[in-house]
Amino acid sequence: MSFIAEASIVIAATPEAVFDKLVDHPSWHAWMPATFRPVGTSRGPLRVGDKLPMYIARLPVVTPIEVLVVDRAEEITWGGGSPLLRARHRFLFESAAGGTRVRSVETWEGALDWALKPVIKRVAEKIAKDQLEALRKAAE
Repeated sequence: MSFIAEASIVIAATPEAVFDKLVDHPSWHAWMPATFRPVGTSRGPLRVGDKLPMYIARLPVVTPIEVLVVDRAEEITWGGGSPLLRARHRFLFESAAGGTRVRSVETWEGALDWALKPVIKRVAEKIAKDQLEALRKAAE
């Protein structure tokens, strides 16, 4: 039984500008929240197949997250984990009154999803809100 953690925000910028800020992995050190920080340096903008070592909730992830989709001004998706618990995190970009609505939709599944849902869902939604607010400040 999987579960979804969601958050959204409207950012006063075009979908292209917001997308370009999120895909700019080298800039993450300057604006991503402490709850979601890259480890080390980046080779450049996000590309499908990139593997990103991260600190999530201030803890190092055991296996790097992998970039799965980079579709300009439409979607960025990454995922990772193990058979016990894995996530697929989608950022969706939509034109909206006042700019761009960015939706964070993170699907969690695995053998332990039922047991960890009460904690993981709350933490994942907090991190997503932190990410979106930081993205808003960086893109506006």
